[in-house]
Amino acid sequence: MSAIQDVLDGRARWCVVEGHNREVLPTLPDKSVAHVITDPPYETESHVKGRRIMNPRTKEVRQAALSFAQIDEPTREFIGTEAGRLVLRWCLVFAQLEGAMRWREAIEPGLRYVRTLVWTKPNAQPQLTGDRPGVGYECIVVSHGFGRSHWNGGGRRGVFEHCVDANFSREIREHETQKPLPLMLELVELFTDEGDVVLDPFCGSGTTGVACLRLGRRFIGIEREPKWATLSKERLEAETRGLSLRDARSGQTSIFDALGAP
Repeated sequence: MSAIQDVLDGRARWCVVEGHNREVLPTLPDKSVAHVITDPPYETESHVKGRRIMNPRTKEVRQAALSFAQIDEPTREFIGTEAGRLVLRWCLVFAQLEGAMRWREAIEPGLRYVRTLVWTKPNAQPQLTGDRPGVGYECIVVSHGFGRSHWNGGGRRGVFEHCVDANFSREIREHETQKPLPLMLELVELFTDEGDVVLDPFCGSGTTGVACLRLGRRFIGIEREPKWATLSKERLEAETRGLSLRDARSGQTSIFDALGAP
């Protein structure tokens, strides 16, 4: 696909391809991206019809079954195989604890497993039934190519603390599992370098792409749902103009509009 090739060749900073990753990923050349950073669908445990969430401000509780299907094993195995074929350096995959080992097994033949990081959520949802502890964290399964590894974090610990709704006072939250931008900025800054190409085969609302553009990385996103692919493109276009999505939608202009977006 020409849009992807433009990013790989440095003629474009980003692209979001609307399509199924099973159709798009095989079109990318071997070892053509520096990193994969992605947030796949959750495990079966999170896809229950009775899933409920509580508004932290109003304390209102409502049913909130996820609108997308849980991850299936053929998809996990396909993504693991393609990550091994495509990635030069780091592969970061968000996962529930129940799925972390499965992701390691899917990715490990092509990449070297390094360790599993933890994102802790100070304002995570409580267990509303009250009959068991709530879950206040997610795992991030980290693998690397078989060469010598390098990251920008020195010896710091692999624990990241960010509120679920961090930065949403300035960024519009539209996707039900949208990651906080400060978390993605931290991960991109630590694991990638300026000019690197980052691939996200489950692009969702495009938060990883926003973090990449803000930090001078290139980005390729793949998203099968038209609604989210459109949102991702809108967010990245706003970021290219130096605006948040909220500001862009309100009609605000920036200095880049006069100069021509980079």
